[in-house]
Amino acid sequence: MQYDQTMDAKDTFMRTALFRDLGGESLARLAEGSRRLEVARGEHLFLEGDEGRDIFVLAEGGIRLYKLAEDGQETTVKLVEPFEAFAEIAFFDDGRYPVSAVATKYSVVQAVSGTAFQALLGDRVFRGEFISTLIGRIRYLSQRIHYLTAYDVEQRFFRFLYEQCGASDTCKLEIPKKEIAAAIGTVPETLSRLILRLRERGDIEWKGSRIRVRDGLWEEQGYPRGGGAE
Repeated sequence: MQYDQTMDAKDTFMRTALFRDLGGESLARLAEGSRRLEVARGEHLFLEGDEGRDIFVLAEGGIRLYKLAEDGQETTVKLVEPFEAFAEIAFFDDGRYPVSAVATKYSVVQAVSGTAFQALLGDRVFRGEFISTLIGRIRYLSQRIHYLTAYDVEQRFFRFLYEQCGASDTCKLEIPKKEIAAAIGTVPETLSRLILRLRERGDIEWKGSRIRVRDGLWEEQGYPRGGGAE
């Protein structure tokens, strides 16, 4: 069977939050205007300050977005997961990438050129669908800001556990700690300090991928037994 790159790209865009609410015709046009890039581990897609020529969607692998301080220290801004769009801000800001992007492993991305994207925005149907998607994303970000400001990191950690495993005494998380940190809106170093503090208090035991929660803790946190994940 011959490999159909356009269909593969369309499937990737359909699974990406920024584009998945577009209609079938708009998705097809987006896929036709994209190209597939393979990126080796450690290879950069772009550097901070480069001209923003493309919008990217990660189809496979992992991409780290970071900023470089004057002293040469790198600060990770985001770890991009498969089916996430990134670098789109360059088209709505000053036209330059505000961060650098490097592959953390072998990765495949779909790149949509700025020229192709601008042409698509000239189409009334595509423009209307895309604006609707952006409004939905703004609504999500507003909810995310509320989540980050209304709960401290410990509350967000237990909320995350509850969403994953419910009010269970034992939770199995086969997720890297850096991803857990990103999910609760913090950095791995802060998560490590939190875990140490919770262990010292006797609130949790963490061995391998299994977390055991102290008896009575869920009730103290205000979570009902039997709720949360299935």
